[in-house]
Amino acid sequence: MGGIGKTQICLRFIEGISDHFSHVFWIDASSTSTIIQGLKGVCNLPEAQSCALDGSLESALLWIGALKHNYVIVFDNADVLTPEELEQYFPSGLGGNIFITSRNSAMQCLTSPANCLEVKEMAESDAILLLFKASCLDIAQTDDLHEKASKIVKELFCVPLAVDQAGAIIRSGAINIKDYLGIYSQQRKTLLSNPEFKGASKYNRSVYGTWEMLYKEIQLKTQSVDFEKARAAKNAILILAIFSFFHHDAISEDIFSNAAIQKGKKKTWLGFLLQKFTLPLASSKLDHRLLPLNDAGVWDNFFFKEGIQLLISFCFIRLGSHGGEYAVHPLIHSWYRDRMTSKERKKFCLMAYTMLACSLHENFDRQPYSFRRGLVTHVKANIRHNRTLKQELADSYFDDACEKFVWIFREQGYSKEAEIIAVMVVDVRRKIYGKNHHSTIRAVECLSRIYRDLGKYTEAEKLQKQCLDTRIRLFGEDHLDTIGAIARLGHTYENMGKYREAEKLKTKALDARIKILGKDHPHTNIAMGDLAVIYRNLGKYMEAEKLQKQCLYTRIRLLGDEHPHTITARAGLGHTYGNMGKYREAEELEIKVLEARIRILGNDHPDTAMAMGNLATTYHSLGKYSEAEKLQKQCLDARIRSLGEEHPYTITAIARLCYTYNKMGKTREAEELETKVLDASIRVLGNDHPDTATAMRNLAVTYRDLKKYAEAEKLHKHCVDTRIRLLGKEHPDTIAAMAGLGHTYQNMEKYREAEQLEIQVLDARIRILGKEHPDTIISMGYLAKTYDSLGKYAEAENLQKQCLDASTMLLGQDNPKTLITMENLALTYKHLKKYTEAEQLEIQVLRGRTTIFGGTHKFTSQAMKNLAVTYRYLEKDADAEILEVCIQ
Repeated sequence: MGGIGKTQICLRFIEGISDHFSHVFWIDASSTSTIIQGLKGVCNLPEAQSCALDGSLESALLWIGALKHNYVIVFDNADVLTPEELEQYFPSGLGGNIFITSRNSAMQCLTSPANCLEVKEMAESDAILLLFKASCLDIAQTDDLHEKASKIVKELFCVPLAVDQAGAIIRSGAINIKDYLGIYSQQRKTLLSNPEFKGASKYNRSVYGTWEMLYKEIQLKTQSVDFEKARAAKNAILILAIFSFFHHDAISEDIFSNAAIQKGKKKTWLGFLLQKFTLPLASSKLDHRLLPLNDAGVWDNFFFKEGIQLLISFCFIRLGSHGGEYAVHPLIHSWYRDRMTSKERKKFCLMAYTMLACSLHENFDRQPYSFRRGLVTHVKANIRHNRTLKQELADSYFDDACEKFVWIFREQGYSKEAEIIAVMVVDVRRKIYGKNHHSTIRAVECLSRIYRDLGKYTEAEKLQKQCLDTRIRLFGEDHLDTIGAIARLGHTYENMGKYREAEKLKTKALDARIKILGKDHPHTNIAMGDLAVIYRNLGKYMEAEKLQKQCLYTRIRLLGDEHPHTITARAGLGHTYGNMGKYREAEELEIKVLEARIRILGNDHPDTAMAMGNLATTYHSLGKYSEAEKLQKQCLDARIRSLGEEHPYTITAIARLCYTYNKMGKTREAEELETKVLDASIRVLGNDHPDTATAMRNLAVTYRDLKKYAEAEKLHKHCVDTRIRLLGKEHPDTIAAMAGLGHTYQNMEKYREAEQLEIQVLDARIRILGKEHPDTIISMGYLAKTYDSLGKYAEAENLQKQCLDASTMLLGQDNPKTLITMENLALTYKHLKKYTEAEQLEIQVLRGRTTIFGGTHKFTSQAMKNLAVTYRYLEKDADAEILEVCIQ
């Protein structure tokens, strides 16, 4: 593209090996007239005059072609001519060399692919050197300015002409290098188009001036007497204007194709009548010039393609990394907006907005996920341009666009962006339709779900109660919309940790759907799966397993084994098996789920990434940390590739990898990553988001493992305070944070503080979750451990027996979690000198772990060590020696 340094590279190359050429002819090939002028000028060379040339173009070409020595002729800036037009000016014969610099990739046909070089941006290090050279700053004396220089060249995307021009401005003293970026952010157009600072351009043009010259060539074509050429130029200008208000990269043809199909849908007479009484729609403002349909009702992309081809030939856009995708260089993207008037910017920004909105169909969840994933980037960019123009969405409100953009933002994890638009939709619909209109109620319910995504559970609960009351009043308790509202409120109670209330509502929703729709209806099946999740949270694993099996078998029967809903049901059952300690069964199911999702959805789909995360968690439980690490790295790479480094889903993937690093003893790596996770969570989600509190707790656990107890205690306390403020004292997550602080006190040997907290945690869990909930059993175990440390062995023994009884009843005697409880009770027996009782338990632990994990696993080795110590106490030295040899 213009300004990338083609001419400078060519100049430097010829200067470097000029001794190899007898003659160097440099021709300005920007038009036929400049070529003719340059070649005629050859006739004035003394050597040419001695051959009695007549001063014509033809005589100059004949003379060059007849040269016996090695010559070179450079056709520089051959951007506008076609290859056929340029070829007319090649000298005859085979004795010389021809160089062509051009933005037009069609020129490649004049030579072989091996003789073509695409010139891209400079390397950052080279761009920094160029900036220092152009600004006449001494690199040796400006080490402290390297960081400033790096930021400048990155902002200029390492485009040589832009960097050189910045250097010229700095050299003039007009702007100090330290102040350049701040002024550039406010005065980009002035700095890049100022004719006084043209840098090293051979043709004395600024960055913007270079592109403006080319753009005028396209504008001239719009006046052509050739109708097709004029039409292509007009379409090119329109496409570039629309592209300027998308994101600059990965602009898909599908945006236009889908919008064209939407445009082609006919409205019924009823639709026309209703439109008079509805809010403004983006579809009514859609520009149709690039969206003709053929007789089959499919987008005819001929006009679009001819405009695209012209833009590519001028290097204003380039082909993207995937078929049917295009990209605009970020600086060209900015230049085209900067050259517009304020009125034009608003016009084309709105045109791009309506195009994006209409590319999402009414059933947009059925459009390919990859399209929706790509589209959200353009929607974000367009809304950002809107705000830059101080043109808030409320100033040009389109109800259909807002509803679609709320949905796609929420689906793609951009809840804050979704909230801003959703609040506006609710306000507008309440004002126009009234609060009891079905569209208003639907908008309020959508906003409540976004509040739930953002961790604003109290606001979500308030809105959902309002919606439920309204639906009961308007439709009655047995209406399907009312039942849906009941289920959604149950989901919010689940997020709030109000599992009992959630269980009541979700049971009610399931019973109502069975009664109205029947057991096999998809909505009934969804309600069954939702209730199973509540059972799992309540530790009612048998009930959860039963429901999820029923749900899975129904989906296999009705939808088939490969249907996405069937795969989701299988994943849910796998999750429950993991909670039950049935890790082998969980692993088997989760491998099936992952393989199916990779096959059907691809590696980068969020559901595939979730399946990777679930299987990795099971690998943790099985002690397969290397396999877990490998999967989580794949998952993280996929998230970064498709969502970027700061997306909430990416942050979650990093957090899971940290958990694995901790388990593997890679605590330093975990600390480094978790610090990044916490910083990113604060920046992206805010201090008051529940996920930020979770990131805080995870880092605190790592600090504890690293024996950085002061830092761990500080973070744990902060986490407890945050969760009390956001979720309340009785929320399970708040209680978990208190438990984490208690555990840290244990490690710090602050046993009294640990005891006090752990009693509070145990009492809360018994009250909220019940005595037999797994989390309650874990709390008993931690308090027992503290009692053990305080020398309260009898109290420890009593609690650990309760723990073991509850775990055996809930999970079974050979469950890994039950085996941990046995191991802890055996340790207390040793303190009480009850070595025989300890021996019996430790033999059970060893047998169980050998069966589950194998004889060489570290968990099995630990069980051997424990039993060997007990054998020594019992003076069974021979048995102890056998075990110690096995461990070695």
